[in-house]
Amino acid sequence: MLTTAKHINKARDQRYAIALVILALVVVGLVIRLWYLQIQHGDHYRRVAENNRMRKIEIPAPRGLIFDRHGKLLLGNKPAYDLVYTPQYVQDKDAVLASVAALLAVPVASLQRQVDNAASRPKFMPITLHRDLNMHELALFHTNKFFLAGIDVLMSSQRSYRADMPAHLFGHLGKISSDTLQRWQQQHPDKHYQAGDWVGKQGLELGWEHYLRGESGYAVVQVDAFGRRAARKHSHLHHRNAISGANLELTIDLQLQLATTKAFAAKRGAVVVLDPRDGAVLAMLSKPQFNPRIYQQYLPPLRWQALLSNPFHPLLDKTTGGEYSPGSIYKSVVALAALAEGITTPARRINCAGAQKIGDKIFHCHQRRGHGDVDLETAIARSCDIYFYQVGLEIGVDTIARFARKFMLGAKLNLGLNLERAGLVPTRAWKQRRYNSAWTAGETANIAIGQSYTLLTPLQMASLYATIANGGKVWQPYLVRRVIDYYGKTLYQQQPTVIHRTAINPVHLKLLRQYLHSAVKHPQSTGHRAYTEQFSVAGKTGSIQVVSLDKYQGEYDVSTKWHEHAIFIAFSPVENAEIVVAVVSENDTQGGGGVAAAPIAKKILTAYWQR
Repeated sequence: MLTTAKHINKARDQRYAIALVILALVVVGLVIRLWYLQIQHGDHYRRVAENNRMRKIEIPAPRGLIFDRHGKLLLGNKPAYDLVYTPQYVQDKDAVLASVAALLAVPVASLQRQVDNAASRPKFMPITLHRDLNMHELALFHTNKFFLAGIDVLMSSQRSYRADMPAHLFGHLGKISSDTLQRWQQQHPDKHYQAGDWVGKQGLELGWEHYLRGESGYAVVQVDAFGRRAARKHSHLHHRNAISGANLELTIDLQLQLATTKAFAAKRGAVVVLDPRDGAVLAMLSKPQFNPRIYQQYLPPLRWQALLSNPFHPLLDKTTGGEYSPGSIYKSVVALAALAEGITTPARRINCAGAQKIGDKIFHCHQRRGHGDVDLETAIARSCDIYFYQVGLEIGVDTIARFARKFMLGAKLNLGLNLERAGLVPTRAWKQRRYNSAWTAGETANIAIGQSYTLLTPLQMASLYATIANGGKVWQPYLVRRVIDYYGKTLYQQQPTVIHRTAINPVHLKLLRQYLHSAVKHPQSTGHRAYTEQFSVAGKTGSIQVVSLDKYQGEYDVSTKWHEHAIFIAFSPVENAEIVVAVVSENDTQGGGGVAAAPIAKKILTAYWQR
């Protein structure tokens, strides 16, 4: 039994020894681990601990302001409250998003998409779920804040759009796309573009994005276990102020822009107002417009689809992207070509009987009873089609095209605002390439009065008459005069640029200006509704058939969309002009350019001279 007791004691002693060794190893391990954590990597883990109770909140920079040429504010900013989602502090994403969707009455899928699109961002960076909360939504959030861990309200800066300003001019803001993000990050690394940022999507907002965008700031704050800012006096630890974007000073004249908007009310189409002395844009308008505010909030798919499918294209800037047959305003180009080529003279008279047979077709004058014997001045003043059919056939389409290109027609003027189309100046070779068919005499006749294939934008129309008014200089149109940064330093100064000289005989240009003056001043002229004794006006009307209709048989149901486009282009004064106005009224029910468009131009010119 003694032997057995000895064996038991020995086994027990061995177990104690093993336990002591294990205990000693655990203690040594703990000591080593403590040394490793507190001594070797103490600084690192101290920073990690600090980060667990700190939050870095980005402070977006207000975008630069936009002013008119006299320093009057056109586009500013306003404070707004945005609902943000911070992934690091959200415990149940689905439940939180469902609650937010219920509070805001928006589809939870749209919130989920916003979170998913920003999945690559660091978890501590807030994701904007809903911009510009109203007071009711703000109250709902604060009432339910305790149940929405990781959801906060941050103050931001949003655009304050004026209802009386042209939406296409300023454009709008939208979420940055992945391809745009990569490009902007490469081109402007100092601007710190990130997924989810709001950037310019159209107009000046897009074209001058790199100036309008400021430099974001940040604030580091202390938060509690739920990710909410600690309610302590010094919870705000350190920060860097955001720096506002640079301001734009435009060539636009606010009062003239307002007068243009008022004069063109209830119309569709475009108006462009230029200074023919340097190409500065004084006012511009494209209608119908869209509301840029909708892009700062949730945009329902049905509403977006309605904008896309609208037959009158509210998203298109028609000043630069709308292409129209120029109609009778093109007769000025034909007249200059005829004078230069010796085809006609001021004294030459052509009989207008109201119709002329060309090939196997009868071509009518807009005045079916005819104008009788007319010279060039009368042909322009009364817009006689027969006169221009005849001289157009004698000149030929290729020569007409050559003179049109002297005015940079058929080419982009590079305003740099929105989609800009080049228009079309047709030739024999062009038709052969396009349609694989020969040119006809009837097509030349139509080209001579601005119908058929010829297409111009309202900006090109205004530039054409600006060039006639200033004696042959084609100025590059421009909108931004200066860019001034947050500290008042000029970052950019526009220098007016002549992009082409027509080399057209100044005598012919002066003669044409006189004839265009008659087209307004003479009581029987087509543009007489633009006449006023207060200042001299030169101009030309145009009426564009949308479809070929026999207006004299009454066999057609002519709905609004089939009405003619009304055009009128004017400059004032006749010599040493200061202003050019181009008016294109789509499908105007009032009549042609003389009836519908000339009075609009007169109102704009009157507003200019009254200033």
